[in-house]
Amino acid sequence: MTSDELDRKIIEIKKRGLNNFIENELIADIRKEYYEKAIQKRIHHISDRFRANVLYLNRLHKENCSANKIKEFMGIDMPNDFNKTIYEENKIYSLRQAIITSEFFGLPVELLLFTDLEANGTTLKAQYPTLFRQSRS
Repeated sequence: MTSDELDRKIIEIKKRGLNNFIENELIADIRKEYYEKAIQKRIHHISDRFRANVLYLNRLHKENCSANKIKEFMGIDMPNDFNKTIYEENKIYSLRQAIITSEFFGLPVELLLFTDLEANGTTLKAQYPTLFRQSRS
């Protein structure tokens, strides 16, 4: 549902001439539907960006980020379902996991979640030279 469709549905409800309580409840239900879909769409987009960036960094470093690798390198326990977020297209549900992953790769979490690292590689190479290092050692 687009914002125009939301507005149209709200206008249709108001044209019915219902009492204020019922009208407000119906409008709240329509808005809830709109915002829940919009939020799910954003979560899906951010999860896809996160996954694509981690997979790109995996190729770049020739090493796969995983719950076990994070435990080994950083000493931090990650739930095993973290691997499903990266490799099986689950949605990212924890900002903590995104932050730990960004620290694993040594870059700001904002880049990992909101920037296409592969498309912006040349620009980022100048700002974050360690990001493009080929080895973790």
